Amino acid sequence: PGTITFLPDKTYPPQESIDPATQQAVGFDIDIARALAAKMGLSATIVKTDSPQIVGALLAKKGDAVISALSITPDLQRQVAFVAYFQAGQSILVRKGNPAGITGLADLCGKNVAVQVQSPEQNSLDEANGNDCKANHIKVHVYPTDLQAVLTLKQGQVDAALDDSPVAAYFVKQTPDQLELAGSPFKTNPEGIAVDPKNGDLVQAIQKALLAIYQDGSYRLILSKWNLVDGEIPASQIVVNPSPTTGS
Repeated sequence: PGTITFLPDKTYPPQESIDPATQQAVGFDIDIARALAAKMGLSATIVKTDSPQIVGALLAKKGDAVISALSITPDLQRQVAFVAYFQAGQSILVRKGNPAGITGLADLCGKNVAVQVQSPEQNSLDEANGNDCKANHIKVHVYPTDLQAVLTLKQGQVDAALDDSPVAAYFVKQTPDQLELAGSPFKTNPEGIAVDPKNGDLVQAIQKALLAIYQDGSYRLILSKWNLVDGEIPASQIVVNPSPTTGS
């Protein structure tokens, strides 16, 4: 009583991570969870849950809602009810001042671009080399982690790096004197707060609370704090998907 329990993964800054100084959960998702709880007159309890088990933990009633950069996909919509609260895609990172004048994916043709191996971003570069950049291929430099890919950009070894849009924004927030974003995110997909579809009252309460933080400006303030304004969705997209159909 008096609290709502959110399940984040806590390993995906800037949306959720553990502050090494305090060992407390921090991030955009954590701030949103606390703002929503406050609008409902509750406190937010944050319980770390490993990403592969997070939906199962929700349906096993180990928490009330999942807020963990969860993409709204048809498969997940068959399992949980969603309230959309953010959108993420892919972003191009460049060095401060954008010396190569890059504004979009087509500008990467002929350029050296760093990316994490076996990532959606690597797939985007491969697709571009088969289409817009067919005559002037992007020179793709693949690294085990996005951290290594971005480091090569900082060191001037490549012209750009491609990353998840929230993660790219986080790198800029960490080193604004070295990096900036080139153009707007692309291939964006909405993310949602997941609730057990049997808990319809909570779905409606979260939806109303989210609309309330839109209207009082606190949603935009939290986005700005984490350099994630590009991920804002309009109030009209705060929708609750229908409950999944179940067999008799």
